[in-house]
Order: sequence, then structure tokens, then C-alpha cells
Amino acid sequence: MSPALSAAARLSPSVRQDIGIQVLSRSQSISHLAATHQVSRKFVYHQGDKAQRSLDESFAPTPADDAVLFHLPVTKNWLYQLILSLVLICHSSYRGVVELLRDLFDTPISVGTVHNRLQETAEKADEINQSQDLASIAVGLQDEIYQANRPVLVGVDAASTYCYLLQSVNIGMKKPGAVICWM
Repeated sequence: MSPALSAAARLSPSVRQDIGIQVLSRSQSISHLAATHQVSRKFVYHQGDKAQRSLDESFAPTPADDAVLFHLPVTKNWLYQLILSLVLICHSSYRGVVELLRDLFDTPISVGTVHNRLQETAEKADEINQSQDLASIAVGLQDEIYQANRPVLVGVDAASTYCYLLQSVNIGMKKPGAVICWM
């Protein structure tokens, strides 16, 4: 190294960064940092300013963060679709749906309303399911699965994997271990 270089010029970038961090954390006085590294207090202040600018830039919102991506017309029907999506896709609880609508959309809704909307949708889905023509199913694969420790009857078309049956079974078993037989 050239003897003409000052002590500040000979400091590595990592040492300069460390000085800036120590200035921001105020762990040592400016005079002490200057004496330790054999640099001027002005240099230490300068490193502190650089560190502060860097920190500010890192946490500053970028224009892209605040840019509007799209406008969404929120209607009652849209909210009902959101309720259904939150429960079926996100596996949200009824209270989770209530909380999300309250906090993000400033829309008060009750747990009962969430339940009623899901019941209405289930009834519509049942009507659609009942209207399906199952005559084209040549081979049906049937089984019993358990959802939340309750039996559910399942039927699937072997050729297309179309699920034609998904029905919860209410059992009033008097004998433990009774077996349900179905065709």
C-alpha cells in the first residue's frame, strides 16, 4: 500500500460498514470510534450517514409496491363467493371468515351468515348433482372413507375418475364395531 493513503482510505469496506453500524447502534461514542480506527470524527459521521441512507433505502416502499394492480368491484355475490372459497379452498374456519371480512373489508358478518351461505351452496350443489346423468358409467369404484372420524361413501367412475357419490353417513350403531354394507 502506498504510504500516501490516509488511514480512512486503507480501511476495508467491511470495516467501514462496521463503523457505520456502530454509529447507528450508538454502542460507542463517535470520538472513541475515530480514535480506535485512527480516522477523523467527520469520517465516522460520514460512515454513519451512509449506513442510515442504506437502511432507509432498504425499508422504503418502492413505487411498484403501491401501484394499483387492478380494481375489484366488491358486491354481495362476490363476498359470498369469497366466503365459499375461504372455507373450501383455504380450509378457513367460520370465525376466520368473519375475522377476515371484518379486518380487510370492514364488513361485519356473523358466524350464522357464513353457515347459512354454505348451506345454501350445498343445497344448490345437491340439486346439480341429482341432475347428473350417470348412465354412461360402466364400472363404478365404491369405497368408504372417513372424514373427521365419520364415514363417507364414495363412488368414482373407473374410466374418467368422475366422482359420482360423496355422501356422509349418519350411523346410529348400537354395537361397537358394526360394519356397514352397501352396494
